[in-house]
Amino acid sequence: MEQLTRLLKDLESITFQDISKIPHEEQHIIVAHIEALQDRLRKISIRRQ
Repeated sequence: MEQLTRLLKDLESITFQDISKIPHEEQHIIVAHIEALQDRLRKISIRRQ
């Protein structure tokens, strides 16, 4: 669980500047996946508490 918590923190630290380095046509897809993964990791974290 420690690694998943660390992954969530890393995902939350991604900035618009980081996203801007991804090809424009892929940005919205990547952002959507990052947000979905963050949501799932938060739910898992809440359940484990």
